[in-house]
Amino acid sequence: MTDIRHEAKGATSASWMVTFADLLSLMLTFFVLLFSMSTVNFENWKAVVVTMSSEFNKQRPMLDIEPRETINQLKPTAGSGLNLNYLQVLLERSIGAHASFEGTVIHREDRQVVISIPASLLFERKATELKTGAMRPLQQLAGALSQIKNNIRVAGHTDSIPISSGKYRSNWELSMARARIVAGILTDSGYRRSMTVLGFADTLPSAGAPSNDISIKPERVDIIVISESSQKGLYDLF
Repeated sequence: MTDIRHEAKGATSASWMVTFADLLSLMLTFFVLLFSMSTVNFENWKAVVVTMSSEFNKQRPMLDIEPRETINQLKPTAGSGLNLNYLQVLLERSIGAHASFEGTVIHREDRQVVISIPASLLFERKATELKTGAMRPLQQLAGALSQIKNNIRVAGHTDSIPISSGKYRSNWELSMARARIVAGILTDSGYRRSMTVLGFADTLPSAGAPSNDISIKPERVDIIVISESSQKGLYDLF
């Protein structure tokens, strides 16, 4: 009988801890509520955070926050695209390995690499209907371009012969439509960065080509890979 009363007394004497724990939880909730309704002194709070970080997490990198008055004071972020010389070699190997790119010329123009694809490989004469088998070369090219981080532009070019059909009123509209179609195929095939789409008609027959290389056709679609330090254009449509 004595043992039973002793066990009951021990169980009763420890029950106060449950009430004490509940009290601590309520007090903590109360102080958190007060803190959430108060205005934090940022400088004092920053000092507490820095002290606790340096004491308990010494491996944590520290951030030095400096106020900037204008956006022009922000430091530019370094580009993440590939070097153009290296990129040109990669593209030449990739495109040269496929017979479907026959007639395509890769060349440098200042701070960009230009892939000039003859329009005859892709489209019917003075039209935007894709030729049979034209989709596959563009899909292969999109696979190569999706592996790099350089921005690109797609520019359509035509010869000076006027359009006789009624679908497009000028070579300007035709060159822009072709560029949009190529950009759309590249996007659908895996290229996920923005693309600037341009139409030049016959104003740039072979601009930038080495010694006006005659192998670059007037009617073509140029895929222009921009240097990593260059800025994007104003009209990013894709």
